[in-house]
Amino acid sequence: MRVLKNTLKRLAISLSTLLWLGLSVATTPNEIGLTADMPAQSLTSSAIADALGWVQTDRGKCGGYYLEPSFIHADLEKNHIQLSSQQGIVFSLHGTSISQGQITITQDGQQIIANKGYLYRDPTTGKLNAVDLMGHVVLRQPNELIIADYGHVDLTLKQKSLQHILYRNAVYSKASTLKPVTPTNELIQHENQVYQLSAWGTAEKYEQNEPKISLFKQATYSTCPPLTNVWQVKASDIELNKNTGRGVARNARLLVKGIPVFYTPYLNFPIDSRRQTGFLPPVIRPNTTESGTIISAPFYVNLAPNYDDFLTPSVLFKRGMQVANLFRYLTPHSDGKIKITVLPNDHLFTALKEKNINAFQQPSSPKTQANYNRLQNASTTRTAFSWQNDSFYNEHWSSTLDYNYVSDDYYTTNFNNSLTQVTTNQLLQQGSLTYKGEIWQFRGNIQGYQTLHPLDQNPYLNEYTRLPQLTLGGNYLDDKTGLDYAIENDLSHFVIRKDPGVDVLQPFGTRLNVQPALSWPFYRPAFYFNPRVQFAMTEYDVSQIPANTHPATFNSHLTRPSRALPIVDISSGLYFERNFNIWQYNLTQTLEPQIYYTYVPYHNQDNLPLFDTNLNILTYDQLFTYNRFSGLDRIGDANQVALGLATRFMDQDSGMQKAYAGIGQINYFKNRQVTLCSNDFSSTQNCSSQPLPYENRVNRSPLSGVISYNLTPHWTFTSNTIYDTHVNNVKNETMTLGYSTSSQQSVTLSYTYALANTITPTTSPINPVGSSVNNLSQTDLNFIWPIAYGWSTLGRWTENLNTTSFQNLLFGLQYDSCCWAVRFLAGRTFTNVNLNKTIQYNTESYIQFALKGLGDFGTGDPNSTLNNGAISYQTDFGQDF
Repeated sequence: MRVLKNTLKRLAISLSTLLWLGLSVATTPNEIGLTADMPAQSLTSSAIADALGWVQTDRGKCGGYYLEPSFIHADLEKNHIQLSSQQGIVFSLHGTSISQGQITITQDGQQIIANKGYLYRDPTTGKLNAVDLMGHVVLRQPNELIIADYGHVDLTLKQKSLQHILYRNAVYSKASTLKPVTPTNELIQHENQVYQLSAWGTAEKYEQNEPKISLFKQATYSTCPPLTNVWQVKASDIELNKNTGRGVARNARLLVKGIPVFYTPYLNFPIDSRRQTGFLPPVIRPNTTESGTIISAPFYVNLAPNYDDFLTPSVLFKRGMQVANLFRYLTPHSDGKIKITVLPNDHLFTALKEKNINAFQQPSSPKTQANYNRLQNASTTRTAFSWQNDSFYNEHWSSTLDYNYVSDDYYTTNFNNSLTQVTTNQLLQQGSLTYKGEIWQFRGNIQGYQTLHPLDQNPYLNEYTRLPQLTLGGNYLDDKTGLDYAIENDLSHFVIRKDPGVDVLQPFGTRLNVQPALSWPFYRPAFYFNPRVQFAMTEYDVSQIPANTHPATFNSHLTRPSRALPIVDISSGLYFERNFNIWQYNLTQTLEPQIYYTYVPYHNQDNLPLFDTNLNILTYDQLFTYNRFSGLDRIGDANQVALGLATRFMDQDSGMQKAYAGIGQINYFKNRQVTLCSNDFSSTQNCSSQPLPYENRVNRSPLSGVISYNLTPHWTFTSNTIYDTHVNNVKNETMTLGYSTSSQQSVTLSYTYALANTITPTTSPINPVGSSVNNLSQTDLNFIWPIAYGWSTLGRWTENLNTTSFQNLLFGLQYDSCCWAVRFLAGRTFTNVNLNKTIQYNTESYIQFALKGLGDFGTGDPNSTLNNGAISYQTDFGQDF
């Protein structure tokens, strides 16, 4: 009896001690269900898949998911330890307590399960402080799992050491919609299906001596499904650091289908989307057209959460050593990037200069001589600089900057770059400050261009620089009278550099244009009527008048010319609609006739310089504008009425526009006299007139038509045509047929025709001026299309049918699977036309591999080539699912 009382007393003390330690005791069945009691390294792929919880399905890119069972009697109360055993625990106040059957320990969102456990207490405090675990040890938390043969856990220091490991760990990329989870009672008490990209592997030993830092000894690493393991990394040790979001493998070998293909003593890779300072995978581009083989070793510097830096040293086998630096920043008010590239002592550029010494010893023209001198004086240190910035200070004020510079005329031909070119060999250099208010709008703008003059290409003319341009516009609608008051003011100062080899100096100066307007807009659901009166007052202060101007006319009408013109226009239109049903579609059709009258009296503007003005290309929308010229140096005389008729078809159920068509024409009541001709500022007295003389004398403009048709939600067709009824000839035409279901499945076929507008004009007895050979007749096919599961192809084929010459030819093939991807791109793109009218091309090829969860490798990233407007390409290459 005394023995029984002592036993009950010891049991009561043990239970009270457990409650004091924050432990709870329960008996539960085994819910893990491992099928083999053996080291993880000796498991078959099927056994590994079962142990990791892999469930094979026909869903998703990986064809399955990881199934995580619920925690056993879990409660996430902070600093609380839960302890349970299938057959109870033999407790000891001062010695070792032994679990009878499977033991489960839950602490801080982690749960540890083993077949048997030895629990140790601190000899001083009597508190439980360590556990030895034996047989089928399972350490898990949401999206993570470690299975071991045996191990040791220090509950006080929260340190762990496990032997013979099989593990799984979720990987979170920047593209992933899933992010690391914080354990909650709701999450761990229910079964979860994990579709997130996950890394898994085996190891001899697992250690966790610091929070969120896991070390695996003699380990493997892969993100492929366990049943289809394409690649893995074997390393002497692998460290996964959740504090930094990086993994490190030492003495690492990359195996593909079990065959070693690569070795590195050190490999740093991401395990989540955080940025980390370090080297990125090297890039090798063999045998490029301009620079030979290129080897780059990009280094990323994570300076702060809102700015970073890429330093990329490269070896160009034909040219030398190049260094590029890209700095990116993001502030509460601004975002932008600055890029600097330097290549000292370019060997190939030196050879180009020596080659041209012999080829152009006796230049045929002053322009050629000047461009030859520019080449010989150019430094062999090749540099480029660009800065793009967008700033938003408040709801009214903003600014933009786009500045681009290169050291010589041949840089953009020799190097692929991200410089902003408005047209070929014209680099934009622009900065602006903008204010937008309810009534007033202001803009301060500086805009110029660096014009390149390559010796072996057709000459390019320098453009005027706005230094600066100040515009102030205002608009106020008086609700009482219905009158709309507006004003546009523009003050611009223009300067220009002299073209190489040209002795005649171009005029420069300041232009002020003040243009108030008064309109009476009257809009109703069925019609609108908007008469408007404007008065354009323009004055110049011009310097550097051409020397050949007749002395008798050299007076104020050239140095301080001015212009004052009234402008009257009336826009009006009607709006009809009807509802009808066709082929089970409920449609609404509109009929929208438009009448636009313009009157501008003739004013001789030959004494005005041409700073920023050109002739607008006629389109359907251009029919309903008062000036046929762009810019402010010319305001065309007009007494004309434009007639247009448009119709729309809209789906009544969705409100989407199914089709749109419009046709219009201008009827002239008098000949036009204002042209781009300006004898007073021309280098010769025989000034060519634009628009062409016969176009100024005809009584009707060409017909302008536009069609847009959404055949189905996936098929679209658009067409724009300019047809000259006087010569019965098409002047301009574009047609585009497109099919698209997603960004990864689309085909676009387009055709462009432009009269006498080819990039390689030729004149000869066989091909005289006006020959159809000089017309641009160009087809453009671009596509991206899946061809099998995981496989897709993309390409572009652009050809001038008149000259049977390719403009662009690109073809790519891509395979994207659950854990790896590869893509190949090759082709040639148009760069320029040389002096012999021969088209010059840049040939490029790329091959890129992506091991998801590890990194990208290959000969470069082709995205810059694909996203240059050639193909509407949006890629998820190498990103997880």
